[in-house]
Amino acid sequence: MNQRSPNSTCQRILGWTGCLLFLVSVTAGCQSGPKVTGDELLGPGNQFGAKWNDSQGEYEQVRHVKPKLVASTPTGKRKTAEQKFLDDVLTANPEINKAKQYFGEAESIYNDAVRVRHSANGSTSQIREAGKLFMQAGQRYEDAAEYWPASALQEDAWFMAAECYFYIDYYEHANEIYNEMLKEYPNTRHLDKIQEKRFQIARFWIEADRKKEQGFFDFNFTDKSMPFNSRFTEAIAILDKLRHDDPTSDMADDATMLVADSYFEQKKYDKAHIAFNDLVTVFPESPHQFVANYLMLQCKFLLYRGPEYSGVYLDEGEKQIKDMRRQFPQEAQQYDDQLSKYARQFRYMQAERQWWVAQFYEGKDEIGAARFYYQKVAKDFADTPFANRAFTRFNDLKNLPDKPETPVKWLVDLFPENDPVKPLIANESGGAFR
Repeated sequence: MNQRSPNSTCQRILGWTGCLLFLVSVTAGCQSGPKVTGDELLGPGNQFGAKWNDSQGEYEQVRHVKPKLVASTPTGKRKTAEQKFLDDVLTANPEINKAKQYFGEAESIYNDAVRVRHSANGSTSQIREAGKLFMQAGQRYEDAAEYWPASALQEDAWFMAAECYFYIDYYEHANEIYNEMLKEYPNTRHLDKIQEKRFQIARFWIEADRKKEQGFFDFNFTDKSMPFNSRFTEAIAILDKLRHDDPTSDMADDATMLVADSYFEQKKYDKAHIAFNDLVTVFPESPHQFVANYLMLQCKFLLYRGPEYSGVYLDEGEKQIKDMRRQFPQEAQQYDDQLSKYARQFRYMQAERQWWVAQFYEGKDEIGAARFYYQKVAKDFADTPFANRAFTRFNDLKNLPDKPETPVKWLVDLFPENDPVKPLIANESGGAFR
């Protein structure tokens, strides 16, 4: 058996003693220093519904912040040496300290603004005072966001700044902040609230444009609630981004319906038809389904340009009426008179188009083709006024040749017929190459 020497035993004991002393010193270092929670550092007041329940868990969900690179740790948990080191680094950064300071100041001003607004009781002076405080809070939130980019603090500061401007009807500036925030933090936990506010802004601009249309060269220099120009276009851009970037949200179908209805009111039926079709196909469970189908049917009727053009809208319109009666039996029964009227109009225009085609061929002396379409009108559209006229023309043409005889046939025979091209080289299989 191998016997251990006394020297090796002493060295092993000294090694264990050194490890224990190192662990004790690390533990003592971790316990030193004040503990600050994330709620105490950054959290808005509880009464406004913006408190963090778990600071570490909330911050680590933010896409742009690495795990553990946060301003604080949850209450009641002992910091590791690594966490304490990172906290010391963050605390030593003057830019981050300035961001925290501004955020805290903004929170205080925001809370004062809310209190003044709630206690105003219709007082114009107090409402104006609350508006000034919201403006100051929004500016302070923006300052805080600027000092700590790509962080959870910036995300929340931008959101609160936009909320402040929204409360005082600075919709243009609020929308700019929302846009910038969604670019930097597309998966932000404030997404639902942001989309709701953006929808309200877009609807407000559209309703204002319905009352008085703003052209491209009509510039706005004073009204902070409106964009600089083209408010209808700006509103549609907000709604399009909302429904395309977040198609599974509860407001996506509402945004699509508002886009389609706005185009319809402006008599831009081609764009309205596209938007209505998007709603019908992409959001089959939407409560706007029947209205979207009905208005899309009207778009098809209004987009049809006459018998000289394509009859696609007529074919789609007749099919859509049948689908609506099958999919929405109760609503279709309620609107039976309107649907029946559209069905008769589509059928009349179908007959008119076939009649126009028949006359087109008759005018070119293509008698066989003309007879075909006259017969089709008389047979398939017997319930229209074109049926009797088509039957009469069919009888008038039935004894005529399908195609007219060639005039001055002797002159045509003087010109040689096109001979087939002769091969230049014959191949082994009996074919030829040129």
